Amino acid sequence: MTAQTLPDEPNFCFVPAYDIETEMQQIRIVIEGLAGHVPTALIALHLDDALSICDKLNRRLGLTRDQWTALAAQSMRAETPEPGDPAEH
Repeated sequence: MTAQTLPDEPNFCFVPAYDIETEMQQIRIVIEGLAGHVPTALIALHLDDALSICDKLNRRLGLTRDQWTALAAQSMRAETPEPGDPAEH
């Protein structure tokens, strides 16, 4: 998130890093309408543990797993540049 403006009342959720190459999973925050994520200091040793932590945190926000995974997918799509995009690295 560079020059993006945070909404006054953001819709957000907690998600695992989904980094399958390593066993350790950082818990991240994604915010609806903003590409990317905000890292946290929360770590789980395995993806299943990370999903359980995210379920608990997101339940407090009133989100089911289907809802928070959809929000995470939306953020990941927004983060991926289109082919030929000048911002693509």
